[in-house]
Amino acid sequence: MNPGQKHYIKLFGIPTFKIKQEGNVKEIYMFMIPLLSVKVTTKRTYVQLLLISKLYDFFKSNIRKLILKRSNKKIFEKFKNGEKLKICLMVSRPGMWNFDYLYQILKNDQRFEPLIVVMPDPFQGHAVMCRYVEETLADLRSKGYEPISGYDFGVNKVLNFRKEINPDIIFYSDFWKPHFCDEFYITNFLDKITLLNDYGFNVMQEDKVVVFELNNLVDIYFRQTPLHKEMAIPLMKNGASNIKIVGSPKIEPFFDSEYKPQDVWKSQEKPKKRIIWAPHHSRVMPSDMYCCNAFWEIYNYMLEVAQIYKDKVQIAFRPHPMLKEKIIKAWGEYIADEYFSKWEKLENTQVSSGDFIDLFMTSDAMIMDSCSFLAEYTATNKPLFYTRTKTSRLNLNKFGEELFENVYDTKDNLKEDIIDFIENVVLNDNDYKKEQRTQFVQQYFGKINGKMASENIYDEIIKFLDKGEV
Repeated sequence: MNPGQKHYIKLFGIPTFKIKQEGNVKEIYMFMIPLLSVKVTTKRTYVQLLLISKLYDFFKSNIRKLILKRSNKKIFEKFKNGEKLKICLMVSRPGMWNFDYLYQILKNDQRFEPLIVVMPDPFQGHAVMCRYVEETLADLRSKGYEPISGYDFGVNKVLNFRKEINPDIIFYSDFWKPHFCDEFYITNFLDKITLLNDYGFNVMQEDKVVVFELNNLVDIYFRQTPLHKEMAIPLMKNGASNIKIVGSPKIEPFFDSEYKPQDVWKSQEKPKKRIIWAPHHSRVMPSDMYCCNAFWEIYNYMLEVAQIYKDKVQIAFRPHPMLKEKIIKAWGEYIADEYFSKWEKLENTQVSSGDFIDLFMTSDAMIMDSCSFLAEYTATNKPLFYTRTKTSRLNLNKFGEELFENVYDTKDNLKEDIIDFIENVVLNDNDYKKEQRTQFVQQYFGKINGKMASENIYDEIIKFLDKGEV
């Protein structure tokens, strides 16, 4: 059964049992009475009495609403009285920040005090968490911001976010609980106003993205396209009632005529075509999840490609932020550092991290198998080649399926297809998908309601606060 599908079992010709699938959970009803909930994971199967589960969710949701109506009243009153509301824009890893435009809008409104908080991400261990915090702080400071560190390196302790900052509004950009220290997770802030904007542009596995607790608990969940809300309605516990369609703040500069990108590419003696290689970190993934694992087949080959086309092409190695940690685990730190060093040392190659906007806007093409970059690079309306192996799994959602029609895909031999893409599409300018891709970009990207995403987000926040209730 596919997510959202229903199946009936008849006894003596009478539909007796209904089986409804939502994500990886099957709900079984007998004569419309909730019977069992069966959740299957890679490790085990969970069986619950569905009626008890439904009643628990109902009371949990309604008790939360009662708590919020009482406690949030003070925040709404502060806004009504013209007092500043402290709104924290959360970011935890390099490359996740996408609030440049929104920050400026909020800063120009005297009713808000926008703060940038770098939230520690414990998922890959303490050392990686600290490195992510330091790199994210450095990247934001290089842009002129004054971010707050969610980790105190002086005493080696996670910031008591509630006590030290005590925000009125928390704006999350991540939703998976393992990426959170307890001090920052939403269940500690049910008396605050909470917002969510996915840091990535979701193209895969909708049934595994919107079902998380945080997505369902936030007061407003900002998503990119009407199709993303349509996909979420049958999957979310709240029926996607908190979703507002605003566009993607991450790609706003692509559609801002006043934005002038900096040239972030290594200087060359003569102009060359600029290609980004953006591999994902997947290696071995659960069978029910995507697996974007081409890096492990072509990591040396891409260096060879850079040498073959050194007079015609320069390549920016733009790895997923989690890839280096996977490489270190597989090869050891010394070999991992040596590999990255090779990309830095060649005349026509470089390593790129942090903000991607200028890199994308000054490039000519991308070779990749990362997730959200499928949409974000397509938004530039430049050719993109997807590296697929025999064990790759995309698990595209409806939006991703439509988008993928505009992508150059691996056909037979991955290495040969990479060369064909470089030779024909990039060097010979035979971008034969340009026309259909242009139509897709016009349909799904750019402005909504005649406004940029950050303007729409700001408008929704104001409407919510003006309403004065959850």
